[in-house]
Amino acid sequence: MKNSLLFPVTLTIMMFCLGIMVVNWLIVPLPDWSVRSFGLLMLADLPVLVYSRIKFCKTINKKKRSF
Repeated sequence: MKNSLLFPVTLTIMMFCLGIMVVNWLIVPLPDWSVRSFGLLMLADLPVLVYSRIKFCKTINKKKRSF
């Protein structure tokens, strides 16, 4: 997957998981297995999100510096 697509995909996954956690906390308590599985997905997504964010910022900065 290209770096340009990696950041939006990981960001979307993280926002989806956080939305599920908010629904669990505020609206309806979800089953334990679903909360744990979304928690594991968030834990796996977090390092990839950080990596893709750093790569995304480096490519933006390189484009700004080039004439």
